Amino acid sequence: MASKKQTQGLTSFRELPPGGRAMIGAAVIWSLAWKGASLWRAACNGSKPWFVTLLLSNTLGALDAIYLYAVDRPDRRERRTEEAILAATGEPEQLAHSDET
Repeated sequence: MASKKQTQGLTSFRELPPGGRAMIGAAVIWSLAWKGASLWRAACNGSKPWFVTLLLSNTLGALDAIYLYAVDRPDRRERRTEEAILAATGEPEQLAHSDET
């Protein structure tokens, strides 16, 4: 007959072997780094749906990396910034005319 401790398995983090604890710690740090970067970018862009999705998901950084490198590409950010400036100032777009009159 197995003892009570053997049938319950691991009951606390302290009972994990050192390698297991290191793996969990590395996964937590990895996930927090990606999540922090993606949440920051989503908040700066004012993207509430992405912010909530990234906040509630736990994919060890996979969804966060997809957002940072596929959804929020730099060219899109630059275009949104230019559109925001034009909308705020009311100036028409230059349309490749470098000389102002």
